[in-house]
Amino acid sequence: MRAVVYRGVNDLRVETVPVPRIKPMSCLSKSPSVASVRPILRRSSTGTVPPPRIFGHETAGTIVKVGARVKSFKVGQRVALHHHVPCLDCHACRHRAFAQCAQYKRTGITAGFEPAGGGYAEYVRVMSFVLPGVVGIPNRNSFAEGAMLEPVNTVLKAINRLSLLQGDSVLVIGQTHRIDVPRLLALRGTEVVASDLLAVRLKLAREMGARWRSKAMTDALRRRFSCHAWRGT
Repeated sequence: MRAVVYRGVNDLRVETVPVPRIKPMSCLSKSPSVASVRPILRRSSTGTVPPPRIFGHETAGTIVKVGARVKSFKVGQRVALHHHVPCLDCHACRHRAFAQCAQYKRTGITAGFEPAGGGYAEYVRVMSFVLPGVVGIPNRNSFAEGAMLEPVNTVLKAINRLSLLQGDSVLVIGQTHRIDVPRLLALRGTEVVASDLLAVRLKLAREMGARWRSKAMTDALRRRFSCHAWRGT
């Protein structure tokens, strides 16, 4: 199969690699859609992880093979994949600190080499411990929408921790690639103030549900926090 392989700093190559072999409690998924771009560029340009790897962790596809002991999924099923899934039973999970769970820290989707998501390949192997994080995609939704499930889930977890009430006001400082934040906040009935230095991002924030856009506020915040940084506080 074809895959984009990370071989070193700023070195991504399209190569032919073996199709991953599955085990009795794993699945093989064909991956037509992957959402992660910015994190991949950051890791490949800084060399923060050793090569070789096949990146791509926000993935959706079609199951093409299931292990002999897998009963919850079938060939032909359209699915969105989560690469990190907590065990829900350890000390960290009982405290709802899921990111500290030892299982959560493992990557459960791979196209070969060190597990790193694998979405930039034609096929990925879904390991047994992340099968609870495999979600069926309804027929009305596209693969691209399915690939957005993981990043949207991340934002929803953060919003849920805010314990917002309808009518609350929320300031979102810096839109970056998480432009879905204003939309999800607006759907909760909150008044969203979006602040950014770039007009194009403010325009997107407006389209996503922000009622006010403020470049002046961003400039003021930048001056304030730059001053604090200069003071060392």
